[in-house]
Amino acid sequence: LGYQDNTKAALIRIGLMEMRRFVSYFFPPSVDQTYFESCGVADLVTTCYAGRNRKVAEAFIKTGKSFEILEKEMLDGQKLQGTLTSQQVYSVLSAKKVTDDFPLFTTTYKIVYEGLSPKSLVNAMKPPKTAKL
Repeated sequence: LGYQDNTKAALIRIGLMEMRRFVSYFFPPSVDQTYFESCGVADLVTTCYAGRNRKVAEAFIKTGKSFEILEKEMLDGQKLQGTLTSQQVYSVLSAKKVTDDFPLFTTTYKIVYEGLSPKSLVNAMKPPKTAKL
């Protein structure tokens, strides 16, 4: 999408905040230290800058091909994790009627499954409409 480093960093920060909010809401009590382990920030940064989900998402933007086609063309039998995770997380958020509290998660789902323009990702950088969580 041509975003600069500061915008990318802001999206990663928002993603981390939503991950924390999700865990705090659905799995209390949670421990903030977990996010500083390799399964937290380190995995998030790696995924955002070098993972197969990022690689395929970039191709999705550039080619307009579906994730299913790109997965077959680019991953040599491996599967994307992000698209399925997005679907599962959105399902849980919808069931609890808290999608507005997770604008990045919700926007990501809508880009992948509902044809929302990837450029709408910047709208997810606005604070959630509610403060329920």
